[in-house]
Amino acid sequence: MGYDLERFVGYVNEGLLCSVCQCVCEDAVMSPCEHVFCSECIRAWLSQHSSCPEDRTHLTHTHLRPLYRYMRNDLMRLQIRCVFHTHGCDVISTLESIRTHEAKCDYVLLNCTNAGCEVAVCRRDLEAHMCVCAFSGTNETHASVAKLRTELQLLRTESLCKVEELRCEMESRLDSQRRHMVQREGLMKNELEQLKSQLSRVMTDVCVLLAAQRSHQEELEKAELEKAELLKLLKKGDQKQATPTHGEGLLKPSPLHLILDTNKRKNKEVSVI
Repeated sequence: MGYDLERFVGYVNEGLLCSVCQCVCEDAVMSPCEHVFCSECIRAWLSQHSSCPEDRTHLTHTHLRPLYRYMRNDLMRLQIRCVFHTHGCDVISTLESIRTHEAKCDYVLLNCTNAGCEVAVCRRDLEAHMCVCAFSGTNETHASVAKLRTELQLLRTESLCKVEELRCEMESRLDSQRRHMVQREGLMKNELEQLKSQLSRVMTDVCVLLAAQRSHQEELEKAELEKAELLKLLKKGDQKQATPTHGEGLLKPSPLHLILDTNKRKNKEVSVI
């Protein structure tokens, strides 16, 4: 709800009037079609409609924006009477500063603080009323109760603040621990992948070595078999040469000896390998 037009002194531009309540705009906003509204008025309107109340063009909360600077300056410079002028206040101030005055105006109505008293008087008259108030006899008790309530409220507030601080601290610690655990998990995964890779390479090397060993063993076994067969043949040849026929001279080395010597050298080479 805007400011009552009758409170203003001097001319007020119609462009500064709310299109909903027809009062001078309070917390003014404007639509894309440049119509001006009180913030509270237009939001209440848009809760039931989706169009501008002035020209019915489509309008939502998201379309609202602050006034142009020159319009806001014109609005803030308007001269307005204090809202308590009906109580006797004759202050006239700019719209920009009127709320500051009204917050401490001597003509604002305050309720009597004595328990049981329902009288409301201007701030400037409150002290005089307290001196003659019929309920002033119970004021001391009321003040004590009020003091206790205030202290209790302070204790509650302090407790809530401490609880909130502890909660924030615990959340911070938990977040830190979670981040640390995530980092550790990432490092462990990387280390595991590296170990898997190293194990794969080792297994490959072992397979290669086992294959080479099997091949070497097969060659040794083959050489041993050939050696045994050649030894048998050599023995048979030696037996024949041990009984030479008449007229035969010294015999040349048997081919079997030559083959045996060759195999021996071959075995030595295989053993070296």
